Amino acid sequence: MENVYIKNPQFESEPQCYLLEGGIYQAFECESFDSFRERLWKLFMALTSRSQTTDEEQRQLQITLDKLILMVKGCHYFLHHKKRLNYEEEWIDVKWLKNPYRCLKKYRHRDDEKLNHHLAHFDYGFTQLSRAEVQNFTEAFKSFFSLMDLSSWLNLFDDYKQCLFENESLFEWSVDDTPLKTYAQLLKLIEACIIAVHWADIDYPPPNAHLYLSFFNMTYESYRDANPIEMCSMLFFDVSYDELRRDILELYAGCHEPQQGFTMKPNDLRFNLRWLIQTGWLLLQTNYFPEDWLSPDRFNWLICPIPESEIKYWRPKNLSVKQREKLAKTLSKVYFDVEVHDLLCAVENRLICYMNEKDRACLDIENLKTRDRLLKILDVVTVILIDFCQRRTRTDGIKYPKGIPAQEIVDNQKVENKTKNR
Repeated sequence: MENVYIKNPQFESEPQCYLLEGGIYQAFECESFDSFRERLWKLFMALTSRSQTTDEEQRQLQITLDKLILMVKGCHYFLHHKKRLNYEEEWIDVKWLKNPYRCLKKYRHRDDEKLNHHLAHFDYGFTQLSRAEVQNFTEAFKSFFSLMDLSSWLNLFDDYKQCLFENESLFEWSVDDTPLKTYAQLLKLIEACIIAVHWADIDYPPPNAHLYLSFFNMTYESYRDANPIEMCSMLFFDVSYDELRRDILELYAGCHEPQQGFTMKPNDLRFNLRWLIQTGWLLLQTNYFPEDWLSPDRFNWLICPIPESEIKYWRPKNLSVKQREKLAKTLSKVYFDVEVHDLLCAVENRLICYMNEKDRACLDIENLKTRDRLLKILDVVTVILIDFCQRRTRTDGIKYPKGIPAQEIVDNQKVENKTKNR
């Protein structure tokens, strides 16, 4: 008979599936998280009471125990082969760092704790996993076997089977005096296995997945594309800092100023402004980022919003020196007491009014606040990207925009100054 503990994966490109084939996949066959959790609860209800069960109920309890044994063996198999093969993977074997742009506590929204809970990005009702175990589910496996080794767990399950067979409780057998703690440990292991299955199926959610899917109704292409820094970079894929800033000023020009027109199509401007607002807000969320999200050299491409020749002397036009030095505080104050969905609607309404000259309204206090808010977000995002570009040690992978003629910048500055005086 083949010994599964000494075999190797058939294909080097599929180590994830190989690591889960020692029992985890089999244990969750035809099972969801909710159904497995229900099975576990019914098992412990039966083990801690002497209630009569039907033959079918007895059969289901035995199936549950068999699945638990498969799962525990599978987790041990996973750890054994991961260590034996010296296998490391960028999604789980990565350091996590505090988000340097995280919203300061005094400026956080009332729903911030709910949105940024370390379990919020999973669709399941997980309750047992710690932050470290969510970031690397193998930590939950290790924690489980630090309590008892594999043979001790299997012996315990044998006692569970005997209790069921004799229709007696754990307390009468004196084999498990803390069944609730055992239940919690097994539930934690089930939660970790669910994450492992998603990891192996290339469906591993980034820590801010729910913010894209539920909060903004957006999608992301891949785990790495959910990185807000990637979003900052992609904002400038077809537009430069000067172009976007000029269009913001044009959108919020005074009603007595003649329309100069945008540098881009109105629908493109709408898309870019939505992207800008969402990117700034996402930077403030999520307590921890994977280390490679914050490493300039780990990006395939960085798109700099400023021409290379101007970076040395460029300064953000709407940030003071103090605001540039404390970007997290600056961005926190920009979004403080602002419902981001209302902000998105306000900008779109302004664009609609701009396109319909009959409905064009003069700037009120709220319009001025929105304009200044957009300009500050743009400056913060630009400062972050320039910092990443300057810290990049790789000589390739940075895209720079073409410079805008100096006269166009001067003319645009005149428009801004006139608007400020109205």
